[in-house]
Amino acid sequence: MLQEWYSVKGLFRWYFKQSDETANIKERVVLFYAKSFDHAFELAEAEAQGCCADDPSANLCIEPIGHWNACWLGHEPKNGSEVFSRLCKTKWDSAAFVRRHQPKSHERAANNSSKRTR
Repeated sequence: MLQEWYSVKGLFRWYFKQSDETANIKERVVLFYAKSFDHAFELAEAEAQGCCADDPSANLCIEPIGHWNACWLGHEPKNGSEVFSRLCKTKWDSAAFVRRHQPKSHERAANNSSKRTR
């Protein structure tokens, strides 16, 4: 069966071992050479088990939330390749959309992006 490139974005919860309190939610996009979307999801879930392996010396644990999105790339990735894309239909303006759907941890990067110089 033909294999193609897919990217899979998963959400991961970082939490404190002693209190079970959530510290962070991490978005993670990983590339897979897979036979189908289902195969890409299977590979992502298996890879996440290694990513989330317990470290006895750490005070945090990581677990997949179980929320996955996949994107078919259609070509072999190279420098500058788009590796994830999701189109969202909305009636909100861009500022309202960002406030609602993007984590605050991205605000600093977004605010500084227009100020980058060479």
